[in-house]
Amino acid sequence: MASIAGQRRDDNERLAIEGGRPAVSRLSPQPSKLGPAELCALVDLWRMRPATRRAIHRLIRSDSSLRGPHLFRYYGPGPGQVERAEKYFARMIGVRHALGMNSCTSALIAALRALGIGAGDEVIVPAYTFFATPASVVVCNAIPVICEVDDSLGLDPDAAERLITRRTRAILPVHMRGAPAAMDAIMDLANRKGLPVVEDVAQACGGSFRGRRLGAIGTIGCFSFDYAKLAVSGEGGFLTTDDDYLFMRAQSWHDTAACWRPDRYGPERVRGELFCGENYRMSELQGAVALVQMQKLDGLIRRLRRNNEKIRQAIEDFPGVAFRRIPDPSGDVGNYLIFFVPTARIKSRIVAALRAEGVPAAGPYSPEQRDWHVYAHWDHILRRSAVARDGLPWSAVPRDELPRYSRRMCPRTLNLLGRAVSVAVSPHYSAADCRAIARAINKVLRRYLSSSAAGMP
Repeated sequence: MASIAGQRRDDNERLAIEGGRPAVSRLSPQPSKLGPAELCALVDLWRMRPATRRAIHRLIRSDSSLRGPHLFRYYGPGPGQVERAEKYFARMIGVRHALGMNSCTSALIAALRALGIGAGDEVIVPAYTFFATPASVVVCNAIPVICEVDDSLGLDPDAAERLITRRTRAILPVHMRGAPAAMDAIMDLANRKGLPVVEDVAQACGGSFRGRRLGAIGTIGCFSFDYAKLAVSGEGGFLTTDDDYLFMRAQSWHDTAACWRPDRYGPERVRGELFCGENYRMSELQGAVALVQMQKLDGLIRRLRRNNEKIRQAIEDFPGVAFRRIPDPSGDVGNYLIFFVPTARIKSRIVAALRAEGVPAAGPYSPEQRDWHVYAHWDHILRRSAVARDGLPWSAVPRDELPRYSRRMCPRTLNLLGRAVSVAVSPHYSAADCRAIARAINKVLRRYLSSSAAGMP
């Protein structure tokens, strides 16, 4: 009897790796960190009748089979929502690769870093774009070179050519207010000078130029899915490219832990793959919403273009009024109708009158009204502000070689924007809405652009 007990004791003491019995036969199942309460919290983001909300909450809480999702984009039980969104978006844009990001700003930074842009380098950016575009250049410790826009309100290729120096490393056109930039001339310039092109498509997702989707024409494309864009996921964005090497480097930058790699902790497979990057990953929640939004995008754009054209066609001819030139009208997203009037002073009156008539009108630029879409208000750059004592990016270049910034450095841009009237267009306008907006525009222009009104002090 004692020998049997001793044998059992020996078996219990023997390590499992040596053939003994494992000390832990089975652990209790671990519940998901996300359960009914979190799902109810997501439901509560939607507006609905209180009775509907309570009914949905009861249904969710009564389902004993409910299991929470894996919200991290990597290491899930199967292909995740971000991966699905990336594949769908790559097919839609017509490129080999798409990378989900937490914002378009992050996509721009990852794109510039993938290209190896850093201290002492220059990147040409348009004078009319949201501040995030030049800020992305500064974050990379590079120098933004501010370029005039033309009457399309996109980067002027001729002006850009005059700004190229020995330090220029990239051209960064922006497809502003839904319209494509002059990508034929920009790509011709870039090819002649051997420069990559990073497209900022934040405001024109789904647009095209000469039959190619924006974001598939340059070296890398960058997109926004934030709350103000055509396709939204709360926050979020995408980077697109046909270049395998640049895509790999963008992945490394967007995920400093390199979770995406086949062997996460393996050595560098290709020179330039591993470096100290940032964390710009898109979450599964954003990916799920973005995927649904992508599937709606083309229908949304068709309605926008239809409504834009209805309004435009109904506007009468007025002396001194010219519509913004669209480099490829068939590729315009159509979310804005923009026209120029003779003077900035009359523009201010026209905008105020249109808004009083109920038209969603605005003037892109006024010296008195600060707006970070116009370079003249980019104090952080005009003053060469730095976040740290090292003075970067400005300290990386001899002072006499830095661009000369001033509020009046791009007079044509200020003239065009100062005379521009922008009317927001919705895909949900009815035919009656379009007629009413056009009628209001005609009414206001008739009043302010008559010969007597034009001469008013």
